[in-house]
Amino acid sequence: MCDLIANVFEDFILKVLCVAAVVATVVGIYNDGFALGWVDGVSILVAIVIIIIVTVGNDLAKEAKFQELMQRSDVMQARVRRNDAMKTVDSEELVVGDLIELEQGDTVPADCILIEAQEMSTNESVLTGEPEAMLKEALTNENYRHNPCPFLLQGSLVENGTGKAIVLAVGDNTNQGKAGLSMNIEEE
Repeated sequence: MCDLIANVFEDFILKVLCVAAVVATVVGIYNDGFALGWVDGVSILVAIVIIIIVTVGNDLAKEAKFQELMQRSDVMQARVRRNDAMKTVDSEELVVGDLIELEQGDTVPADCILIEAQEMSTNESVLTGEPEAMLKEALTNENYRHNPCPFLLQGSLVENGTGKAIVLAVGDNTNQGKAGLSMNIEEE
């Protein structure tokens, strides 16, 4: 809490307001006497207190939302081919190299590369902020030089189509995991 208050005082305008409160109080008392001279300075101090309360309150709310988001379970079900059979496993059990199947409505459980697709598009707005769905094209020997978009990011939503993908990264090694780790480092 003290850190949040200290962060508020890093604002230049708030520092100017503090100086203005002291100057207004001293000048007011000198010109009008103590009975009326303190009013302007105290009014500025009240404004400073309100700014601090509102800013710290907003920061606490953001921190609570961030912690809730980080603690939210990202475990989802994934259809994976193992030992020539399809299995449904928790996304935490995925390993690099697993072949997963995705269809419309699925959330991508790990960072993957698409090797087979039928009119697949994904919404990556959770990660990139881009609201438009991105058309995904399977990587093949024929198209790898033409810059297809075969990468699927963990957390993105399959809006259309179906496909098969190979898991490239799981857990903290995914783009989403790295972003979460960098946020934790900044918080510390």
